[in-house]
Amino acid sequence: MMATTVLNAASTSTNIKSFEKSTSDLYGDTIRSARDIGQARLNYSRLNMITTLSEKETDDWFSFKVTSRGKLRLTAVNVTAVQDEKKTTDSKESSASDELENAVSDYEKAIERFKGQGLKVEVYQYVQNRQTLVATNEEGQGKKTEAFEQLMRGEYKVQKAGTYYIHVTTKDGKPVDRDTLYALQVQLGDKYTHDYITKETAVDHTKATEAELRQAKAESESSYSGSSFVNGKTLAAQGAANLLATGYTNMATMNKNRSSAAKLFSLLV
Repeated sequence: MMATTVLNAASTSTNIKSFEKSTSDLYGDTIRSARDIGQARLNYSRLNMITTLSEKETDDWFSFKVTSRGKLRLTAVNVTAVQDEKKTTDSKESSASDELENAVSDYEKAIERFKGQGLKVEVYQYVQNRQTLVATNEEGQGKKTEAFEQLMRGEYKVQKAGTYYIHVTTKDGKPVDRDTLYALQVQLGDKYTHDYITKETAVDHTKATEAELRQAKAESESSYSGSSFVNGKTLAAQGAANLLATGYTNMATMNKNRSSAAKLFSLLV
């Protein structure tokens, strides 16, 4: 287990239990194959995804479950674009995790900055069995654009438990011309006690074997390191079924055939 001390939104110093896992980014995502990043529990969990929209790729899909009512925050950062911007101003390079924290603390700047950075983020739910867009950073979409800005500010009001789907794509619908590192963070409420971090590397489907693709899929369903300390009381509090459903068992890692996207991870924590 890794433990860090953070300053939460309530301005009190709190010991945070941190969990981390490495998985592989599979190409050809759809909403049906969205990768589960966990459960957003009120004032309990913070979910982080650090991944890459790889060269010639257009889509990533993720899902997360909200377990109750509350104010939901989704922070999205195009890390590659931020790093490029800093190079032109000779600013110090920072990690994806640092950029997430910057975006949380200065969400108005993050909202404006993200508009011109080439990535489109959409949030969906199934409403009466229909895939329904509820928020997007695409300008000119009325209430859906407003909903995305509410998410970035942590002011989006969730009325009941349910599953949300995040679609990350390009604004023009064309594949990116180079690996683009980005980060997402989800939190329900204004504080958290458990921080779950997933770092992905890309799998080149043109070169990977079927066995490697199966292993990559298994990784996405694996657990976070540091979770082995979870005791009976924690299991009782969170529910063994929920723990298993979100994959908090033992972690598996694959580092074979690392693509150029893996090089970007030197920017991570």
